[in-house]
Amino acid sequence: MLHHETRVGRRVGNTVASASRSTTWQLVDELPLTFDAHHPQGMARVDGTWWISTVDKVERCGLVFGVDRCGDLVERIPVGDDHHYHPGGMDFDGRAFWIPCAEYIPDSSATIVRFEPGGRPEPVFSVDDHVGAIARCGPDGDLVGWSWGSRRFYRWSIDGRLLSARVNPGCFVDHQDCQWLDSGHLLCGGVAEVTLAGGPGWLGGIGLLDADGLVMEREVPFPVFMAGSGRVATHNPLWSEIVEDQLIVHLLPDDGYGLILSYATPLVVGSD
Repeated sequence: MLHHETRVGRRVGNTVASASRSTTWQLVDELPLTFDAHHPQGMARVDGTWWISTVDKVERCGLVFGVDRCGDLVERIPVGDDHHYHPGGMDFDGRAFWIPCAEYIPDSSATIVRFEPGGRPEPVFSVDDHVGAIARCGPDGDLVGWSWGSRRFYRWSIDGRLLSARVNPGCFVDHQDCQWLDSGHLLCGGVAEVTLAGGPGWLGGIGLLDADGLVMEREVPFPVFMAGSGRVATHNPLWSEIVEDQLIVHLLPDDGYGLILSYATPLVVGSD
């Protein structure tokens, strides 16, 4: 298992900015979950515990799971309400998670929730749109997120004042989860369903969203697929870290009793 943790930042951004179709991603670790994680949306690791936001579509319930290093469930925390039961992509600002809890339809509404590990989720403000993912721009920064499928980008103050908004002109993938990088970017991961000669298929990718301009500065394919489900690895949550001279991207593409999969690629030269 990979246990070494570091703060990510410019080296992650520089490595993703240098990635291309030919970049090699090597599977270096996998952690089977020993419980039904339903439909995961966001993911981050804090002090050795994995935190996963997910939606139970059958019970129409939003949840945040705490998972230990063995893949066992150690926390199960309801989040959202009867209408806003779709928690999205999330990130940790050093003290708390910021989690969007939305209605399960596009162009709807959401409640932005703040959650400190060991405490209870607390609603902070409402948004007149489905918010699919959100991250805080550092421990003292604003919040940046996007609508269903990352079609619209937003920036808010932490008390909910809308600071800027921008339509996403890109059609590469619908980004699902994000992570703040101290380069001024959000690392994003997502998926798109595409039509191929043999029928429907998946396109996966990662990218860098400039938090100030709300512009995707880089998007590259992530051509790794799950043998059983056929899903691309970036189908839902992601979280990254630097381990020695490698960028590690952790992913949880499958629903239910899934695997947290860890893929590595070398850091680019000069990415310090």
